[in-house]
Amino acid sequence: MTTPANYRKGSTWLQTVPVDFNHPLSGADRADERISEVEELKVLHPGVWEISYHARSYTGGAGELVRTALFKNGQLIPGTEALTGGAVMQTTAGQTILEKFDVNDVITLHAYRIGGGNTAVLSNGDGRTGVMAHWVSPGF
Repeated sequence: MTTPANYRKGSTWLQTVPVDFNHPLSGADRADERISEVEELKVLHPGVWEISYHARSYTGGAGELVRTALFKNGQLIPGTEALTGGAVMQTTAGQTILEKFDVNDVITLHAYRIGGGNTAVLSNGDGRTGVMAHWVSPGF
């Protein structure tokens, strides 16, 4: 089925810009915090969007994990969670899902730590963190 042109109001792609940062996860165990260095994406028109993200995380020891996820209007989008860690390591993990959005819905990246110690979400030329969205259909 071809989508009528009048449903394509605005860009069909949204993407955060590459940034360099180190965001230490300093909140309580399993307490989500927004990764503020990654800009929020605001949905320009309603429908089904393919949402994808990748997050480079750091864990400093065997008992430490980092969970990342996307949120819509401040609420977890189920199925976007990714867990990394369990050793001294840096990894880039992420998820891709389809989700229905309304105009002006806001997508943000969040993370929390499991275990004490040194954990972070990072981004630089050696491994990027970012969020992308692609409009798929009007979702009727």
